[in-house]
Amino acid sequence: MWLLVIFILNLLLSFRLFFEKSWRLSFAISLQAFALLSFIYVEVLGFFNLIGYSSAFIYWGVLCLLTIIYNFSRRGNLPKFNLNLNNFYKNKIVLVTFFFFIITFLSGVFYAPNTIDSLVYHLTRVEFWIQHKNINYFATQTDRMLYQPPLAEYMILQFRLLADADNFSFIIQWLYAIGACGVVSLLVSFVRNDLKVQYLAFFIAGSIPMLLLQSSSTQNDVVVSFFILMTIYWVFNNVKLNDNASALLIGISIGESILTKGTAYIFLFPICLYWGVAKLMKIYNKELEFWSQMRLFIFIFMPFLVICGTFYFRNYTLVGSPLGVSKELFFVYNNQSHDVGSIFSLIIRNISLHFSVPGFHFLAEKIVVFIHENLLNVNVNDSATSFTPFDLPMFGLTEDNAGNFLHILLFIPAIRYSFKSKNRNLIVLTLFAIISFLLFCFQVKWQIWHSRLHIPIFLVMSVPISIWLKEQRFSKYIITLIGLSSLFYSVFCFARPVIKLPPITSNVYFTSHKIDHFFYMEPHKAKQYCDVIEYLKSHNIKRIGVRSEEKYGNDILYPIMFELRSKAVFIPIQMSNLTKVLDKNEGNFDAVLSFTMSPKDTLKVDKNYRKLSVNAENLYIFVP
Repeated sequence: MWLLVIFILNLLLSFRLFFEKSWRLSFAISLQAFALLSFIYVEVLGFFNLIGYSSAFIYWGVLCLLTIIYNFSRRGNLPKFNLNLNNFYKNKIVLVTFFFFIITFLSGVFYAPNTIDSLVYHLTRVEFWIQHKNINYFATQTDRMLYQPPLAEYMILQFRLLADADNFSFIIQWLYAIGACGVVSLLVSFVRNDLKVQYLAFFIAGSIPMLLLQSSSTQNDVVVSFFILMTIYWVFNNVKLNDNASALLIGISIGESILTKGTAYIFLFPICLYWGVAKLMKIYNKELEFWSQMRLFIFIFMPFLVICGTFYFRNYTLVGSPLGVSKELFFVYNNQSHDVGSIFSLIIRNISLHFSVPGFHFLAEKIVVFIHENLLNVNVNDSATSFTPFDLPMFGLTEDNAGNFLHILLFIPAIRYSFKSKNRNLIVLTLFAIISFLLFCFQVKWQIWHSRLHIPIFLVMSVPISIWLKEQRFSKYIITLIGLSSLFYSVFCFARPVIKLPPITSNVYFTSHKIDHFFYMEPHKAKQYCDVIEYLKSHNIKRIGVRSEEKYGNDILYPIMFELRSKAVFIPIQMSNLTKVLDKNEGNFDAVLSFTMSPKDTLKVDKNYRKLSVNAENLYIFVP
């Protein structure tokens, strides 16, 4: 694990020396490079079935050595780093932001990764990759382990391999959260050359509650937000400079965004549209030549295709679609009604997610229901536009349901200020946020967990918010209120509290057993899973079949796989989805784990397996 830390620090210094840019930009480029190098490792080494500790150590060790040699050869050009404490004190707002991230770092380190999606597929597929020594598709009822974009998990895999632990699996989201805040501050420079506003933008971005809660998790919402911001940064650069390097970096950023999360398509659309329109206008005004811009388009398209090509190919081979989503799943997640009433319904419900604070959540629910019943004449729970029934959490304090209440209140004055400013780049940034939000509402069914998918919008809006706020006499009061709010969210994360305070937080604490961390919402299951794991260990079970009767395989297998890592092989069986064509198991299991609500005494696989008395809720052990 420390090898990767040393490498990233050396990579940061290498880019600082090579590009001679700011530390912030060098750090952002380093994060992009780390993602690209992780992708290369997984694709190349996985092709030869060589994913494992030894290959990872050699790969990153060689790269680390090369960066050290390069930095040593350029030691005469090392930038001077003067630690001016007075300058730090003048920018307390930056120190406060880093203090938030120190808290979330402790939250991530001291707790096992316990986000439900991570336990179902984010981290589970990492364990399967290690077991298989490649990233080839395999038979599984949890097909999200296949078709969901995997770049964030590629990076998690590197820390998991070298540390043989999952304590630092969260570090990817944490690093990219800091990187995203840095990029937001860099975007301010396209609007106003004012360091104080850039520092304020860093704070506004770093105090977004959902971003803070996500930074100690093992999801991918912050990672994709970072790559989307980098796409904006390089697009602005290319429109200004018209150079090959920024065009290449646009392509890399787009590829990394899409390979991280599917929602990137929505957020990238207005950004790419802006690049195309800006170039066409310059061609029309004879400022640029058409064929020179076609060359830049190729520079953008080729790295995107290289990064996403193998993922598209694997998806197309399995389901006949490069996106990897079957027609059934497409209609499960995407809107089936696009009339005016439905779109307004989605806009209102998505905005209401950020009012999940005591008192306001109840009022927001009443207003939303009133609007639907009396103005829109639309069912608030219309299945054509709803993945889950409409409901607002009283106090969202998890990385799945937290709202950004104070930030969204600042949207209206910030948007108004942007359009009155007549600053082209500020207006463009604001339009990116507005258009991408409208496209999101148009395309994706409403879910109670959607506030986390809004992170890119809040990060982009941090730019106009900070510029507007800097000019207000009462800005100190708002900044103080935001800071106190963010401190609260950092400390009292429901799933991973730094200070335990039920019922605001769960009863789990960092001193609890690791299995308790996984089941903070269902503590009775922790003891049951411990019994299951202990049985599998004590009976030296080596070959384990895994079956699920849940349609989408939303079962928690990760704790068992992690505890038995390198001791047992897990083989999914009896799938009912498209992946069953990949099922090549030969049976002969030492045990079968069956996720079901109605188990029989005997399970027929390659032979009859009998049910044991050692089980967990909806999880049963069968042995020959």
